[in-house]
Amino acid sequence: MDKREFREKLKQAKRVVIKIGSGVIAEEDGINIEILENITNSINELINQGKEIIIVSSGAVACGMNILNLKKRPDNIVSLQALAGIGQPKLIDIYEKLFEKYGLKIAQLLITIDDIQNRRRFINAKNALLTLIKWKIIPIINENDTVVIKELRFGDNDNLSFHILNLAEADALIILSNIDGVYSKKPTDKDAVLIEKITKETDIEIGENSKLGSGGIKTKIEAGLNSAETGKLACIINGKRKDSLRKLFEEDEFEFTFFEPTKNPLKSRKSWILNCSPSGVVVIDDGAKESIRKHKSLLPSGVVKVFGGFGRGDIINIEDKEGRLIAKGITNYDSSEIEKIKGKHSKEIVNILGYKYSDDIIHTDNMSVVEDG
Repeated sequence: MDKREFREKLKQAKRVVIKIGSGVIAEEDGINIEILENITNSINELINQGKEIIIVSSGAVACGMNILNLKKRPDNIVSLQALAGIGQPKLIDIYEKLFEKYGLKIAQLLITIDDIQNRRRFINAKNALLTLIKWKIIPIINENDTVVIKELRFGDNDNLSFHILNLAEADALIILSNIDGVYSKKPTDKDAVLIEKITKETDIEIGENSKLGSGGIKTKIEAGLNSAETGKLACIINGKRKDSLRKLFEEDEFEFTFFEPTKNPLKSRKSWILNCSPSGVVVIDDGAKESIRKHKSLLPSGVVKVFGGFGRGDIINIEDKEGRLIAKGITNYDSSEIEKIKGKHSKEIVNILGYKYSDDIIHTDNMSVVEDG
């Protein structure tokens, strides 16, 4: 796929997630209204063309810093949570006023990683999001920074934007950055060139994080590659350039970086499993590893070690004896139960535990295999 083919497919995309980073709209004294106004104008044009738009927006902390007249972003999570709580209402108010000019209504959704990793909450969030889209209301999504802890957070809105792409069953992800895309080296280097297409084999030198955001080019690449792995379109463009969204769809000479979708995409459920944080680990023998590679279920006989205090229905890592990740899946037994039945035949489960949920610890339908470990 070349850039022309990517653009043609992007034009056909019906539902699009647009991620707007702090590096695009945030400044030392708050939000750059001029840039955000240009972006919302382009979004209105896309909506008029029949596209359904979902926005994942950073900027709450920058708004909070502006309200409190802070010039330096704090480095501790408690202060950042407080600033997000102060700034989030202001950020939504700005969006509401900008879209109101076009007769468009918005809704605020604050998401935590628990909402993604808990399947029931995932479905509830999905239903709410799809209802807003049906009502032609633009969802403005951000991580619920004020209630999450460091160990249970997305860490950046690039990662969140991929999860929303999956949650909303969208067709494409457009990440707005403060540079034209991904470069072969640090963009400040004289010999750095823009990389037009990225696959998982592309070798890239990663630069430093942005000043006002929590991500950086690394997390944007991860979001793009994860999107491509599910067969979705994804690209990074310079959101600070005027009319960049419009030019992405209309101008052949417009420069950006896109991610080539895989030919064998992961299903939504498998992608969800693969991108959830694990609650524990089971270590398997070589025979079980070979079976999993052939997309067979994990039986107790193949488990040699158990790590972590996880419950039935949690997502856990499946690793080989060298510590390589082989797969992730939803476990049918908790950690204490697996500790008792590991290395045993499935027919022995009832005698050992006094009951049995399933012959397998993780069924292949609830497992996502990691290619090449």
